[in-house]
Amino acid sequence: MTSLARSLALIVFGLGVALSLPEAHAEARHPLLIEGKTELFQRVLTRPGAQLTPVAGAPSKLDPFTPLFVYGRQPKDGGAALLEVGTDAKGTVIGFLPETDAVEWSHALVLAFSQPIGRERTLFFKDKAGLESWQDSPELLVKAREARSLIDAGTLPAGSPVVSIEPKEFIDFEKNFYMLPILQAERKRLNTGFRVRNVEVASVTSEETSESRERPLKRRMNVAAMADFRAGVVFVIDASSSMDPYIDKTRQVMDDVLKRVQAEGLADKVRFGLVAFRDDPKKVKGVEYLTRTFADPNSTADAKAFSKAIAPLKATPISTRAFAEDSFAAIDTALNTIDWSGFAARYLILVTDASSRGARAEIVDGKTVPPSATLLDVEGMNQLVRGKKAALYAFHLKTPAGAADHARAEAQYRILSRYENAPSLYYPVPAGDEAAFGAAVTTLADALVAQVRDAEKTLAEPDAAQDPKPVAKGPLDLTQSARMVGRAMALAHLGRAEGVAAPSMFRAWASDRDFANPDTANFSVRVLLSKNQLSDLQKTLQLTVEALEKGQIDPGDFFNQLRSAALSAGRDPSKVGQGTARNMESAGLVSEYLDGLPYQSRLMGLSQDDWIAMGVAEQQAIIDATYAKVQLYQKYHDDNDHWIALTPGAEPGDTVFPVPIDSLP
Repeated sequence: MTSLARSLALIVFGLGVALSLPEAHAEARHPLLIEGKTELFQRVLTRPGAQLTPVAGAPSKLDPFTPLFVYGRQPKDGGAALLEVGTDAKGTVIGFLPETDAVEWSHALVLAFSQPIGRERTLFFKDKAGLESWQDSPELLVKAREARSLIDAGTLPAGSPVVSIEPKEFIDFEKNFYMLPILQAERKRLNTGFRVRNVEVASVTSEETSESRERPLKRRMNVAAMADFRAGVVFVIDASSSMDPYIDKTRQVMDDVLKRVQAEGLADKVRFGLVAFRDDPKKVKGVEYLTRTFADPNSTADAKAFSKAIAPLKATPISTRAFAEDSFAAIDTALNTIDWSGFAARYLILVTDASSRGARAEIVDGKTVPPSATLLDVEGMNQLVRGKKAALYAFHLKTPAGAADHARAEAQYRILSRYENAPSLYYPVPAGDEAAFGAAVTTLADALVAQVRDAEKTLAEPDAAQDPKPVAKGPLDLTQSARMVGRAMALAHLGRAEGVAAPSMFRAWASDRDFANPDTANFSVRVLLSKNQLSDLQKTLQLTVEALEKGQIDPGDFFNQLRSAALSAGRDPSKVGQGTARNMESAGLVSEYLDGLPYQSRLMGLSQDDWIAMGVAEQQAIIDATYAKVQLYQKYHDDNDHWIALTPGAEPGDTVFPVPIDSLP
């Protein structure tokens, strides 16, 4: 087994949902169910040094944090109970384990470090009391800075409540897989009135030696690893009938930028590409293409090659079906048809004067706007961009002709261009001024080139821990944003190059929010869903969409439609709208693996009274958002690069996908 596969086996142990077994296994034993559940099995992680009493043919040694199913609990006089454990839910029992050698984890919620933008490195505390004592102290920021300095110097005293720290380099959990499972989560109100969540996590790197615990605390950045840091920058340009002046300006600006890149010897370090979009040629005669890649950054090695590749690009003289264009389709093309593997820094630059089409057809100002070819909404597109570890800059040309569309487009592109903890990378161009647009593109392109040229210098800049000032909430200028995003990408590259792991410890407490900037997240939150579970969720939401659409016709029949959907999804329809059920969550329409997760869902909290009180537009917004989730889950299903087999020989339906919690219904 490869080290990566071993890490995967150590790290995550899925959801424990009772899957449908083949007929041949009808008599196989099943693990114990979690109390009060009908689908979720009990699972544990082994502690370091766990002692297994194996059955014949089973291994006697278990690595730390091995995921196991619990098949039985046997009380033992004068000692810890024995757990009968197995490696799967199909009856493969391997032996008995003292209960004290395992830790329970009943859900699939995990934390991964967020990009190091506008926040300090996360400190991990020995216990909850130590963390809360610091949070209540007026000297919190001073203590935190001192602890980080002592850790960097290797002089942290043994009695410190701090036991570890997030490495300086960004840890890419997809390349160097790790997870921080949540064991407990408690809300806390700070003295400032801000509410945070303190979490107990288990660090799940594979080694548990004292040396491995210390190594992340003493690591220094090896900036020499930045020698192979490369950037791919792809323009995504609207080529509808109004865009010729901006296409010409982009061509002119990039010719100048690329000549400077070549003169500085950076032609192989910074590559540019271009994808254009028009409309569906099956629906609009003569429009030629919906999306087209004119320049692939892997093939445009110099200014001459780029110029030649984009020479045929021009705006179509044919009117498209609506003012809103399908920029989402072009972004999808750029993300999924270009090979980004050779680029550590990945940028998309969207240039358009119109909003994008969304997940479903809409009526805007009395006119029908067709759906995007992606069938995704803006939240789903942002998830795809971030899933590719890319940053998207949106240049919105606010031309007079599009005045009625400006607000819609701005709202979309502010969401689309979100990048981790940074302010939105949305940049409007008032009145669509060509000179201002050209200057903005020049500034951004030069800034992105500078981030590659000066990568080592960028890493040497003070980080948030040394100067913990809040990140500006308003827009940054283009140079500032390029520096902030570029530094985050450089740190991520450095972490991948050095194989940085998560802090190596067993259990510790941390705050999910930055001490200095508590509205900034230290972690991104993921839920591990198997292919079977994701398919089940997608099917359930599709049926929910159909039920909601029927409920629009007769709002009073809302729960009857949900009851029908529950039956189609294989749930117990008698629970829907009966007894204490007051909304979709309590009705049990969605499977148990979403129960108890710490996120708020407008859909799951929806009651019949809420539905009846809504206007048609508000109802339609909920339907469209739910439909977009269905399409997003299909994208996840088709994304072969991010499905994880937790154990060797795992069946395809048991592989898991780290779904962002914001993508849940």
